[in-house]
Amino acid sequence: METQSLKDSQHAQVEAQIKQLAQVIAIPTWNLDQQFINSYLKQYAVAPYIRCIELVSDANLKEQAPKDCQHPEQGAFLHSEPIIYEGQYIGVVVASFIIELDNQRLNFILLSRIPVALVALLSIFFVVFIVFKRWVVNPIQAMMQSIEQFQKDGQHHPVDWHSQDEVGTLVEVFNEAQKRQIHHEKILTSERDKAEQAFIELKEAQTQLVESEKMASLGSLVAGISHEINTPLGVARTSSSHVNDALTKVQKAFDDGSLTKSDMKSFLDLSKDGLHLMTANLIRASELMNSFKQVSADQSHDEIRTINLHDYLQETVYTLKPNLKRYQVAVLLECDESIEWCSYPGAFSQIITNLIMNSLYHAYTKTDQGNIRIQVLESSDTLVVKYQDDGSGMPADVLKKIFDPFFTTKRGKGGTGLGMHIIYNLVTHKLQGSIEAKSEVGAGTSFSIKLPKTITVDDAKQDQSQSS
Repeated sequence: METQSLKDSQHAQVEAQIKQLAQVIAIPTWNLDQQFINSYLKQYAVAPYIRCIELVSDANLKEQAPKDCQHPEQGAFLHSEPIIYEGQYIGVVVASFIIELDNQRLNFILLSRIPVALVALLSIFFVVFIVFKRWVVNPIQAMMQSIEQFQKDGQHHPVDWHSQDEVGTLVEVFNEAQKRQIHHEKILTSERDKAEQAFIELKEAQTQLVESEKMASLGSLVAGISHEINTPLGVARTSSSHVNDALTKVQKAFDDGSLTKSDMKSFLDLSKDGLHLMTANLIRASELMNSFKQVSADQSHDEIRTINLHDYLQETVYTLKPNLKRYQVAVLLECDESIEWCSYPGAFSQIITNLIMNSLYHAYTKTDQGNIRIQVLESSDTLVVKYQDDGSGMPADVLKKIFDPFFTTKRGKGGTGLGMHIIYNLVTHKLQGSIEAKSEVGAGTSFSIKLPKTITVDDAKQDQSQSS
């Protein structure tokens, strides 16, 4: 900046000298005094910054200083000044010159200005620092301390700061956000406690459901609620984690001083939506559990014992005769009378009972004639129970959902959608086996159940620990 000022000053001085020359040689030019003109031009050409100077007059009088003006030096300035005599234009002085600064003078000026500039910069920095600390850093530090205290004791510590600017607005929004967060945290904690208690009760009820001796007498839908209730709990947990991550980012922004009003507004909007989503899903989970747990009945616990499978199957089918009489369907048993099986007979009875009732309810009408075939195949350590009906069958889209909890094709007509799901749990968990289903529309439905021939008490304890 100082350099440019010096250049401008020297440029103006040279132009003033050329103007003065045009005034001095006005009379000699009018008188055509070439000797006088040539003398003046040579005197001006002596200056080191003049590269070329010449005079052009209307009388074809042309005197040139002893310097080459045909090829001006690169970077040179060109200036012309008219020659006026008694108000009449008689010629022009043209000069080419170079602006060269005096380095010693320039260095002296710059060095003399450095202390002044440093003092000015330090003064400005000090004033800006004081103002910035007073109006920006202090309230941000207060908000950081409030957040730290909130994380320690969970209590709201409002920031005492009031100003009519963006920082004041930020503090007001921060205080209001903390109040809303604490309010929602209380609601969330209450609903979470209810949901956790409901989930504990659900697990207990589900254990009773799986261990029940007779599926037909079961009046509760609790066994499949864990799948249903896990959805809102999962949503609430994910939303809570998302809000917590956002809070961590905001705190980090406070720490490094990069927090903006838009950042805080985004955090508040995210927190509001997240807490609303958490509250809604936890309330939904709690209401779902409360609506079903009232209908659960007391059930007796099944125990491991050895049975004759042929006789036990006959007894199970016999207990279903009142139901079979309403249909024209026969149950055919194919089981070797010598097969002994050590496991949970109550769970097995529930499976067979539920399969038969499911066929009667879904595969036949009361006027249809049909057969249900139950075949037992024995190997050295495995039993395979093949169950098949010749009823209406089911399409592929229904078959792939048959073991899903709460899935039923007769919603509103008494179907709960839990029967096949409980069968699946009994086979795979309690009896430690596997089950597969096949079906075609018009060709009936079949199930293949593979079971170990013997379950020990240790196996049962291990299964219980895995289930819990």
